[in-house]
Amino acid sequence: MHPVSPALLWDLAEGGEASGLTLGLEALKQRASVELLRELESYRQELLQERERQANIKEKYGVRSLEHLVVELDGDLIRLQERRDAGENVDLVIHNKQEQKKNYERSLENLRRSLEQDRTLTLSTPRFLGAVAVVPQRIQADEMVSDPQIEQVGMRVTMDYERRQGRVPEDVAASNLGFDVRSTDPTSGAKRYIEVKARAGKGNVSLTQNEWFKARRFGLDYYLYVVLDAASDPQLYIIRDPAETLQPEEHVEVRYLVGVSEILAHGEHAEA
Repeated sequence: MHPVSPALLWDLAEGGEASGLTLGLEALKQRASVELLRELESYRQELLQERERQANIKEKYGVRSLEHLVVELDGDLIRLQERRDAGENVDLVIHNKQEQKKNYERSLENLRRSLEQDRTLTLSTPRFLGAVAVVPQRIQADEMVSDPQIEQVGMRVTMDYERRQGRVPEDVAASNLGFDVRSTDPTSGAKRYIEVKARAGKGNVSLTQNEWFKARRFGLDYYLYVVLDAASDPQLYIIRDPAETLQPEEHVEVRYLVGVSEILAHGEHAEA
């Protein structure tokens, strides 16, 4: 069990009933609570360190400055009291100084209370909101089916192509960022955000909602690399800015179906 990006839920379509789901739910909740508390405790310690650093800065400059101002006002009031005892009319000045001192003391007390609160962080018991069961979806005739071997071919072809072009590709597929490869030009620093799709033969490919959102966000820096005939003779087609270039069919489960005719028409056939 490990934490994942909640954006993962965007890519899931509503499925059918999951038999036996409730049988292990209590045990799952217990495991999740233990894992979550461990993560939260680590985050609490990290947050405490940052809070302590900020509190030290406030203490050094805020608390000491206010203390210095209060001491100065005490000195002013002592001198004004001596002048009043000598017969001078300084009552108004004394009143103003006293009010000013009260304001400083109030600010000082509030700051100290705030610093004490900043340095105190407690964990409350996590509250269970719900569980998501991921079940296999019914596959349509022309819908993509996950095949790890074909996907590996697509990634290999993509990484090899990027290296031949002098760029430095990084496989980030496991991070669910909405793209599979982040490729950097070492000279200019320009980046390509590449989503890789591979088919064993020739066929449509689909983009998830997360992938399509990222395509729209990154625009000209986002690329769709489609590897057709990956099982026999891999052919790489590159489509830049697919959100602007393509006109996919939007499915009800919010996936963007890119037809093979679109790939062949708009893709730049590159040497695989």
